[in-house]
Amino acid sequence: MRGRVRTVANVTVKGPILKRLPRKLDVLEGENAVLLVETLEAGVEGRWSRDGEELPVICQSSSGHMHALVLPGVTREDAGEVTFSLGNSRTTTLLRVKCVKHSPPGPPVSAEMFKGHKNTVLLTWKPPDPAPETPFIYRLERQEVGSEDWIQCFSIEKAGAVEVPGDCVPSEGDYRFRICTVSGHGRSPHVVFHGSAHLVPTARLVAGLEDVQVYDGEDAVFSLDLSTIIQGTWFLNGEELKSNEPEGQVEPGALRYRMEQKGLQHRLILHAVKHQDSGALVGFSCPGVQDSAALTIQESPVHILSPQDKVSLTFTTSDRVVLTCELSRVDFPATWYKDGQKVEESELLVVKMDGRKHRLILPEAKVQDSGEFECRTEGVSAFFGVTVQDPPVHIVEPREHVFVHAITSECVMLACEVDREDAPVCWYKDGQEVEESDFVVLENEGPHRRLVLPATQPSDGGEFQCVAGDERAYFTVTITDVSSWIVYPSGKVYVAAVRLERVVLTCELCRPWAEVRWTKDGEEVVESPALLLQKEDTVRRLVLPAVQLEDSGEYLCEIDDESASFTLTVTESYQSQDSSNNNPELCVLLKKPKTRRLWSRFPPWRRTAGTE
Repeated sequence: MRGRVRTVANVTVKGPILKRLPRKLDVLEGENAVLLVETLEAGVEGRWSRDGEELPVICQSSSGHMHALVLPGVTREDAGEVTFSLGNSRTTTLLRVKCVKHSPPGPPVSAEMFKGHKNTVLLTWKPPDPAPETPFIYRLERQEVGSEDWIQCFSIEKAGAVEVPGDCVPSEGDYRFRICTVSGHGRSPHVVFHGSAHLVPTARLVAGLEDVQVYDGEDAVFSLDLSTIIQGTWFLNGEELKSNEPEGQVEPGALRYRMEQKGLQHRLILHAVKHQDSGALVGFSCPGVQDSAALTIQESPVHILSPQDKVSLTFTTSDRVVLTCELSRVDFPATWYKDGQKVEESELLVVKMDGRKHRLILPEAKVQDSGEFECRTEGVSAFFGVTVQDPPVHIVEPREHVFVHAITSECVMLACEVDREDAPVCWYKDGQEVEESDFVVLENEGPHRRLVLPATQPSDGGEFQCVAGDERAYFTVTITDVSSWIVYPSGKVYVAAVRLERVVLTCELCRPWAEVRWTKDGEEVVESPALLLQKEDTVRRLVLPAVQLEDSGEYLCEIDDESASFTLTVTESYQSQDSSNNNPELCVLLKKPKTRRLWSRFPPWRRTAGTE
């Protein structure tokens, strides 16, 4: 029905549109639909639309009072509500497209197969009867025997015959064929050609064989890719390799091999090749392809026998360090590196090679020798992490907590002895590291380490530590701001003596190094056989071995602004028996309990804490 025209009758009414569209219009698919509208006035422009969308101007025409819409060859997509609008007036029709039922074409007839030519098959047939009204083609399909899938080969427009060569199939095998007719109205049933044909595709080399270089004892793999799946034959030195079994031997005790085929790829694997196999020629042959390649055996690569993993070593200064790397080949060169830099031999670093073993020797290791060492050869390396430390430091003295008591302006020395003269130590006060200054002196003499406070103040007191390695010595320093130098006597002393008796005047001080001045009646005394001045620790004495009457008087023991006063009265004899004394010597002595003091016999400007 294609090409036919359906014209719609119009309805005459009053208004701008005289002849309107019918309520609905049925058109067969493929026909041309023409819609006509007459307006009251000539030359006016109306608007055609379908489902609210304006239609292309190319489909519209107008002449005088008549307006037309032409839809050629309508399809289902053209169906819808078609409207003509002029001002506020409009007319609408429902356009319905009806489908025409078409019969598919008939199948070809007289289908025959001829296998007269090598690796080709000739297929012939005749057109269907009756012939289809619409244009059609023939579709040829193939099926490999044993498979359920049909695959299209050709689309042919003319009836007759077609020759199918082996190149049209993907792989060698037996194939069946069928054909059908296809038009715009469908497809006919398939017609199967009787019998089957054996076809072999002509192969082309996509990726050929390449020469193979392997190391002694490794497998050698030869491979190539073809354009189609086809069987082939492998050769080794001109001798065909049997393909009955996947793995075989050229001859007993000779080279073992394995042949593989995966899709388009063929592989020959020669197992554990030896030096004597070097130079062997490998070949491959199949219809349309001939290729070959050579086998070369290289010297086995060097590898490291030991150590397999990185080695971490720790040494003490002066130790002898020996790093050993063993290779798989004898007398093979290797290079040593430290922290990425090539090492240079010297008296402090020696490199030796003995057969497979390479050694780096540090006769006397130092702390600066620490680092990462590498033995490198032919792209492989052995790594050694070396750490050189000083030997641990031990404190010899003091072993116990030391308590130091001092008064302001005194010199205090804290002493610590370590077991190595070069051992570093750090001093801390109340947890803070001590830095040397005018008020703190740090001394280092052999194994002795000292912290000296030349003139202490109360703020210098605290907890001190001498830290050497993992060991510590502890000191507690207490500084007292004293107001008096004289401990005894606290008041004036009166002494009565008989001529020729021995008289001792005693004064005790708070510090043993303090210097005193003795006077009699305001005059400084002068030491003589008849007047002795003695000093013992904190005690100061004035001794009169045989007192005389003229020795009577006022005696003072003076220090700074302080003094101890003694009034001595000498008589020929005691005035009363109460004054009698069986002791031939009259002495004024200090009777206070002795206390243990941690002071050495140092002068006041140099004193250290220690045991008595």
